[in-house]
Amino acid sequence: MKKRSGRLLCGLLLGLLAVSLTGCGEKQAPEEPVHLTALQYELENQAIDFSDLWYYRQIEAQTGVHVDFEEVKDSDWIARVNLMFAGGSMDDMVLRGSLDVEEYGAARNLVLPLDAYLEKDMPVYSGRLNERLRNEIRSSDGKTYYVGFLLSQNIAADGHFFINQTWLDKLGLSVPQTVDELTEVLRHFRDDDPNGNGLRDEIPYQATFNDCNTGIYNAFSAWGVPLNLEMVYVDGNGKVHFAPEEDGFFDCVQWLNMLCRENLLDVACITQGSNLWGAKVNQNTAGYFSYWRLDNTALSQEIADQFVCMLPVHAEGRQARLGRLTDFVEFGAALTVQNRDPDASLRWLDCQMETENMLVAQNGPVGDMLRLREDGRYEVVYVPEANELYSIVPVICGQFFAPADYYESVYVPAQHREEKQNYSRLYDEAGVLEDVSYKVLTVIATQTEEEAAALQRLKTQLEETVKSSLVAFITKGADEADYQAMLKQLRAIGSEDYKRIYQQVYDRYLEGTGGGV
Repeated sequence: MKKRSGRLLCGLLLGLLAVSLTGCGEKQAPEEPVHLTALQYELENQAIDFSDLWYYRQIEAQTGVHVDFEEVKDSDWIARVNLMFAGGSMDDMVLRGSLDVEEYGAARNLVLPLDAYLEKDMPVYSGRLNERLRNEIRSSDGKTYYVGFLLSQNIAADGHFFINQTWLDKLGLSVPQTVDELTEVLRHFRDDDPNGNGLRDEIPYQATFNDCNTGIYNAFSAWGVPLNLEMVYVDGNGKVHFAPEEDGFFDCVQWLNMLCRENLLDVACITQGSNLWGAKVNQNTAGYFSYWRLDNTALSQEIADQFVCMLPVHAEGRQARLGRLTDFVEFGAALTVQNRDPDASLRWLDCQMETENMLVAQNGPVGDMLRLREDGRYEVVYVPEANELYSIVPVICGQFFAPADYYESVYVPAQHREEKQNYSRLYDEAGVLEDVSYKVLTVIATQTEEEAAALQRLKTQLEETVKSSLVAFITKGADEADYQAMLKQLRAIGSEDYKRIYQQVYDRYLEGTGGGV
């Protein structure tokens, strides 16, 4: 991968400011731009001025639409969205993140139905919507309330497990395959000064808390429990399970407590976010973690080069089961009912869906970062270091809609994307992923308004109990009586109803697909 100085990069961008992107840039933009506002999702570890982002200045030049963005961090997103709708004064658009379209669209009519606009104002986007995708984005009332986001990359898992191969080699250790072997490796990492600084500063296992990327939720996979944020999954026989009630759940909790007591797992995992996690890993004191990938991440290259991807370990008598991802349409954008110009808003969004504009939004400008090959496909030739790409283009926070067949016809995956695909292929072929993706159950299968409301209410209460119990169990320890008390509390809240509703949602989904998944 080529290196570039900051000066050269700045020179490139200044030169590109005068050049429009392709496609909708050929249209004559009005002299006076349309002014709109947007609530814009932002990653937790990024600080982006979307209103002054190079990419959106190009889109404005092509469409005559100027957008003033209010950036909202991931951790504040849901609360800020709810506050906007509760307050009565709404932005014109809601961009990326997530949005409960059943609640704010079908139930409360605060989000604009798009069915009458899409073919007219979003021809590029509409042209990629086959019947299956159209059905996937329809709400329970049959209407379409949002523009989808789809990035088909053949990615089968969220967080993969990584271990410090440099440390293993120095200590003469092998990559562990079982929980017991991993525990012993972590002890050697703690005791034998693998980073060579003469200090006992290693905390071998670094993690965050309730997520499936860097979080300890992934640890439950060793006991065959694919824990996710919704706490439910479906097995290969079509039966819905509530993870905290499953055999192996409490075994993992006790193991995590033992790791904390022995200073093998950073107890700060309970509270620390991804920023602090990344900073600690970059201090060369961690030997094991789960993460999205190694290249083009928050990790320094020096640290990333020490690690290798490993398969999930398994407890004795258990088969590892990690959550499986599958391509599905995420939330891309929605217009509130107070939107001042729906036609202009949707034209602005559709312009970003044109092939080159869309690929630039993910990878950077055509020229030094992205190039068009003779075969008509685009490929990445340079990725800025230290996530500098986010100062130029919106990347994952922007608009994107690329079904697999179309995406393969226009794009050659960048090296870091191929890295992630290879990890996913490794895990899939090893049989360590759940049989049916939990995303089918929690995202793809359509829920009625009543089901969605009940599931959200139950999830909020169940999640509060599970998280508080996990914090206490992992940091202070627990016995079987403590675990049974938690289960009793979960049943009183409605864990059986939670499973039952998800089961009927999934059964109805199977009926609609002819029994396939």
